[in-house]
Amino acid sequence: MNKKKALELWEKEVGSKDYSYDFAGRKIKKDDFLLKNQVGWVIGYIRPLELGGKDYDGNTIIMHHTTNEEKGNFYPEFETLNKKFVIKYDDVEDFYYIERIITSDESGFI
Repeated sequence: MNKKKALELWEKEVGSKDYSYDFAGRKIKKDDFLLKNQVGWVIGYIRPLELGGKDYDGNTIIMHHTTNEEKGNFYPEFETLNKKFVIKYDDVEDFYYIERIITSDESGFI
């Protein structure tokens, strides 16, 4: 994806803020698209193309470059920053999304 389209997606998802956080909690900076630094980010596919994902906006997400590397081609579940996530699909609105899996030891219940 080119920088112009990536920044359009940033504006749509984040707005005019210069900094944000990806779904895993990593800080990202608007100006650092495709940079592999502390706040660099990419546009990744939620459901990998190699595993049946489609190349369209409903399957893309802004994320820190390290989060993207850790997510890799795992589907439907993956782990990053010691947190577990699951990829889901909304067939009514036709988009993929990522949900955090809360483990029993995180739930606060005994």
